[in-house]
Amino acid sequence: MSVSSAAHLGGALRALRLQRRASLVEVASATGISKSFLSLVENDRSDITIGRLLRLVNYYGADMADLFPQAEPQDPIIVKRGEQREVLSPEEGIRVFLLAPNVERTMNPSLGVIEAGGASAEKASHAGEEFLHMLEGLLELSFGDADPIVLEHGDSAYFKAERPHSYRNVGEGVARFITVSSLSTAGRSESNG
Repeated sequence: MSVSSAAHLGGALRALRLQRRASLVEVASATGISKSFLSLVENDRSDITIGRLLRLVNYYGADMADLFPQAEPQDPIIVKRGEQREVLSPEEGIRVFLLAPNVERTMNPSLGVIEAGGASAEKASHAGEEFLHMLEGLLELSFGDADPIVLEHGDSAYFKAERPHSYRNVGEGVARFITVSSLSTAGRSESNG
């Protein structure tokens, strides 16, 4: 149920917290993640689930891509196969490949890969909207108490990402899907005005 990526993940989370001038106690209170666990993660002594990582990133007003170093972006942005930054959660059986660098943008594309039997440890939510398109396998998409939706190769889903949602591979093989998350247009309007 944990994310392991580049060894600098803890340091990047600490830097975001310090930029916000927040104590571990304040972050713990706001996110529901214990102070002691946050300290372990910031010191690279514990992994973290993707859901918890999203909670922290949302609290800091950042994006997951902000946690990984990158070269100066160009236009057009080209990300070659094998150059994508990867977020790996072995206990959840989930790999997320970030398909574009962190630059000012309105879309966040990623490739999700969930091993057979893999699933989100908890429901996640984030600002904006999300589009998902299945490339391979069977994926169960769940929202709160609603009946889960099973998606297969060629199926798509489009939803408000603020709705807590989770994924579970219900097939016998790997489930692969593309997601594109957008920033909330309401949030952008409020921050600009």
